[in-house]
Amino acid sequence: MTSMDDVPAPIRTLQALGLPFRVHRHPPARNFDELHLTGLDVDSSAKTLAFVLGDGAVALAAIPGRGRLRYGSLAAALGVPRASLSPAAPDDLERLDMTPGGVSPISDSPGVRLVLDVSLTGLDVLYCGGGRPELSIEITPDALLQAMPGAILAGLCDSPRPD
Repeated sequence: MTSMDDVPAPIRTLQALGLPFRVHRHPPARNFDELHLTGLDVDSSAKTLAFVLGDGAVALAAIPGRGRLRYGSLAAALGVPRASLSPAAPDDLERLDMTPGGVSPISDSPGVRLVLDVSLTGLDVLYCGGGRPELSIEITPDALLQAMPGAILAGLCDSPRPD
């Protein structure tokens, strides 16, 4: 990342807030099966899924790397009907300065709502998307919550995937 134009919005947001974090570069990892390519601890990873709600707002759901999202639980946490959750398209992500495989739980875009699986708050450190599939952010749960003060904490997952 040589210029500010090369730095995705989630990283710029953390820099602007002065919060502690580290950026990790690695081969692109776009899904759970590629997560090992990052070289980071899968059990400390948070994958973030993006949805567009019926009113056009974007919801980010951050869950453990091995977790499986319960859509009904996400809808309940957001106070919306399950049918109003539509997966975000690449154009929706582009408006957040993110790309598929690099969705981050950190966004300062207006109207973005983060729902964080409560189990992630018990970890010492989180590895999450950095806006691009080849970037991960290392951050503490406390710093993440400082970056996203309106985050909703909820139980969002089924049992984790086995190794």
